[in-house]
Amino acid sequence: MRRLTSLTALRGFGGAIAALLIGAVTSASALPARAAEPAVATRDCSASADALARVQCTGVLRVGVRTKYPPFATNEGGSPQGFEIDLAQALASKVGAKATFVTVTPANRIAALNEGWVDLTLATMGHTVQRDGQARFVRPHYYQSETLIAGRKSIELRGWEGLSGKTVCVSVGNSTNAELAGRGARLMLFDSASALLEQLRSGGCSLVAQDNTFLSTPLAAPPLAEFHDVKFGFAQLPWGAAVAQNGGERLADALGLAMRQMHASGALEELANRHGTGSPFLAEQRALWSGPACAADPSACLLPPRDNRLEATAMAPQIAAFEQWLQEVANLKVTLAMLKTRVALDLFLSGVGYSLLLVTGAVAATFALALAFGVGLGSPRRAVRWSCRVVVITMQSTPIVLLMIFTGVLVGGSGLQTPLLSVAAACVVLGLFNGSNAGQAIAEAALTLQPGPDGHRPPLWAAVRRAKAQVVSFMVNATRGSPVASMMGVPELLAALTDITSFSSERVTTYTLVLVFYMVVVSVVVVAGERWIRRLDARGAGHA
Repeated sequence: MRRLTSLTALRGFGGAIAALLIGAVTSASALPARAAEPAVATRDCSASADALARVQCTGVLRVGVRTKYPPFATNEGGSPQGFEIDLAQALASKVGAKATFVTVTPANRIAALNEGWVDLTLATMGHTVQRDGQARFVRPHYYQSETLIAGRKSIELRGWEGLSGKTVCVSVGNSTNAELAGRGARLMLFDSASALLEQLRSGGCSLVAQDNTFLSTPLAAPPLAEFHDVKFGFAQLPWGAAVAQNGGERLADALGLAMRQMHASGALEELANRHGTGSPFLAEQRALWSGPACAADPSACLLPPRDNRLEATAMAPQIAAFEQWLQEVANLKVTLAMLKTRVALDLFLSGVGYSLLLVTGAVAATFALALAFGVGLGSPRRAVRWSCRVVVITMQSTPIVLLMIFTGVLVGGSGLQTPLLSVAAACVVLGLFNGSNAGQAIAEAALTLQPGPDGHRPPLWAAVRRAKAQVVSFMVNATRGSPVASMMGVPELLAALTDITSFSSERVTTYTLVLVFYMVVVSVVVVAGERWIRRLDARGAGHA
């Protein structure tokens, strides 16, 4: 296929000819080549809304890549390297530019395009129907993967049937998160795929879900292979490079032509083999694009994106209209993602239910353990007193976050982690943390009470009545601290809405709703506590 020779920087009438040539670079028979000296001095490169013209003007293609996903992209030694890094450099040369790299994550790789940080995203991103509305994908695709669910060998799981109710650790931005949530899995989110392996090794996660391109190699080698295996795979997903929706049309066309050439010549398959990422998919694509059928009609050989659209709720149109009304009337951008799709709504409602259960359990556990510690700290038996003091000192000197993480590791390592078990464990932790302090207040109050006429110590309830303000305060603390339980896999509202944000780009409205919910719940507990105090005061006055 014919290639254009390098353009040289021209002045005057020659500059106009160069501009005409740049406008024609996406013809079916030719690809643009590197500009030897972009004409920066004669025009403002940033003024162009067309991404291809801007890239060729500056001579730079800014590529968003990941840095912790070997062998596709890493940043070892401060130098980007990997299959996607070399592919980005090859594509940049095809459009007359040099690649420079910007680190992106699964959570911001599309935003980086649409906000102008990068010209191209090449970051292990699956091409889905949902993402088609967010970015313009370069086609044909350059890779294909599937999602694997892996975990401890002691967990029997060979299909979707056994997944419901189990906690699965995933990375933010994974396109299959919605499908996992829709199948009843409880998601625990991590910023990077590498964190999933660390959690498997430490026992923090009993099950993880991630692309086979990432999991297969470490799961086949010690130490993970000894105790872990792959349960099953799902969701064949084509990977695509992407450009911005607005202004990226010609750049996508030019890069698509380059990708077809690399498939047809076998250059893309050879590049993957060099990095140890060869796959049957690339061999199939080489055979396909080197044949006469694709040369005659390239569009017939393009793979469709994976259809991951979610079932809408019956009220989705009304919710969308309400969002639009707020935008027009009050200039408020509100996105109620949790009410638009069936998966998100189910997660939202179950999150509310688990949160109320958790708060109720945490308050009850705090009160019950406060009574127990109040008795234990005042026990005439030294062993009982000192045992209670050790627990109180431990609770007072340990952050609640660390207690939750430690408990999560224990529960996850047992292989028996379920939503109800996680809720029960979190209630115990919150009860111990707050109940030990409230119990200390009760024991100290008991010491201030005078013995009765018969010489006996006053009943425990008298000490509770005297320490009632501290007891209520720690019950309120248990309520305020309940969202921390999401760190150990409890599917309460914060965790549920975090699951929703794992497949929805909305953040602000979602977490504002969490804030409002817990403000209301804490207020209810405070009011209930104040009424209880008044009732105790009235009862005490009646006995006086």
